[in-house]
Order: sequence, then C-alpha cells, then structure tokens
Amino acid sequence: MYDELAAALGARGIGFHYAAERAAALAYLRSRIPPGASVMNGGSATLEEIGFLDMLASGRYQWLRPAIAATNEREERLRRRREATIAEWLVGGANAVTVSGEIVNVDGSGNRLAGYAFGAENVILVAGTNKLVPDLAAAFERIRNTAAVQECRKLGKETPCARTGRCDNDACRGPERQCGKILIIENEKIAGRITLVLLGEPLGF
Repeated sequence: MYDELAAALGARGIGFHYAAERAAALAYLRSRIPPGASVMNGGSATLEEIGFLDMLASGRYQWLRPAIAATNEREERLRRRREATIAEWLVGGANAVTVSGEIVNVDGSGNRLAGYAFGAENVILVAGTNKLVPDLAAAFERIRNTAAVQECRKLGKETPCARTGRCDNDACRGPERQCGKILIIENEKIAGRITLVLLGEPLGF
C-alpha cells in the first residue's frame, strides 16, 4: 500500500518517505534540514509527539515561532507570521491524505497553508497512518468531525463541534472557529519542494 501511495504522490510532484516509528521520523527530519536553516513549524500534535519541537528548541536551527509568540503587539505579530510563511523550511502535519495522493489541511487563519501552498522554500508534512483516507469526501469528513473537534476541545473553544462532537458548518462563525481555510494539495510544480513523511503508527489528530 505504501508503495502505491509513494507512486501516487510522485506522479503529483510530491516526495514520500516512510518512517516505521517516531525516532526514525525525527532522524529523517534531522538529516533533511541543515543546521542553521530558518525553520517554521505549523501547529501539529504529531510533531509534538515525535519530539520535533524539542529538536527545534535545541538551538540547531533558526526557529521562527518563538519570536512570533514573544510579541503581543498585533501588527508586529502579524508581520512576523507573514515573514514565517517564506521560511527556508516549513514543517507541519497533514489532517488527511487520500490513497490517490491528495493532501488536505485545515487552518484557522491560513498562515501555515500559505507557506505550504507556495511561500516556504521547502515543505515537509508528517502524518500518522490515522490520516490516511480513501478519498476527498472522507478527508472532509475527517477534518470536520475528527481533527477540528479535537483541536477545538484542546484549545478550550466553544464551537458547535467542541460542544457536540459534530461539525455544524452553517452555525460556526467568528474568531473561535479553527477551520476557516482549507487547502488541498493536488500537485507540486517545483521538484523536491514538498515531501510527505508517513509514520507507521497513528499519531496526532
């Protein structure tokens, strides 16, 4: 199955790497990203679980997220977030991956999606086997009724999905909504720019 996914992604211009377990995924990221590179990470429970945030905090890289978190001034924070979308390396998760190679991500503001789509020079997306779905319909079901529910509950939001466990798209508006932008990566024109790392275990949400 993984060979078929690799072929499907390759036909779309997207690289593929299989990591049987967390340590292997972390070792791959370490081997790919050169020391001193500017790195931005998208919010991802998967990255937390494999220990990538600890590696970012080690001083090996020019990690951009702490500078964003360090300011409460709205305009400066927005400026830093925009700058981070054009980092040399952007590493994040994937909310769903179809067996035919489509990668689906959802975001509240869309800053990480801007980097995934075009801004960042190199993009690595890390996903557990629980993110694999048969098609786009299943991907949307997953992002609305699994990923968004768990994210909103983790953040303590009072969205309809956090209260009931099911998406009510028409009733969900305003700043608490965490799925304001959806990106479907169907193809990449720049060879080698995007790589999907698939973990051989379920991780994240």
